[in-house]
Order: sequence, then C-alpha cells, then structure tokens
Amino acid sequence: MTFMKDQRSKGTVDEQLQTFIERESKNQQFQRLALNLTDICWQLCIGTPGSSLSSTNRSCIVNCVERFIDTSNFIAYRSRNTVLTNPAEVNVQ
Repeated sequence: MTFMKDQRSKGTVDEQLQTFIERESKNQQFQRLALNLTDICWQLCIGTPGSSLSSTNRSCIVNCVERFIDTSNFIAYRSRNTVLTNPAEVNVQ
C-alpha cells in the first residue's frame, strides 16, 4: 500500500516539475525574443546614442517593435495552420 502512495506522489511531483520546466522554458524564449527585438530595433533606429531619444527615434522603435511582433505572430499562425491542415507534409527531424 505504501508503494502505491509513493508512486502517486512521484507522479504529482513529476507533473509539477514538468509544468515548472515548461513555464521556465517559455519565460526563457520570451526573454530571448525581447533581447533579440531590442538588439534589432536599436541597430535600425538609433545611430549614435545621445542624451535623449528624438521623436524620430521613438517612432522608429515603436514601429520596429510592432512590425516584429506582427511578423512573429504571422509566422506562428501560418506554421500552426500548416501543421493542422497538412500534417503529412510537415517533416520534423
């Protein structure tokens, strides 16, 4: 009887650990995306850093971030739809 209880509690721990790992992985992906986004938009919009950002620089950064997010969402949407509509064509290696 104790063996069964131990196995059930291990399953709960394993599920909790898996949930934690998935959550941390998503957090890491988001942080990587934010860092990449910052780097790309900084290089595109800021020539030489000064004491403050001009309105042109601000507009460029806002536009860059919005386009980057739009593009990321579009790619994710298209990828998901491709997998759902043509699963045989997706070659995962």
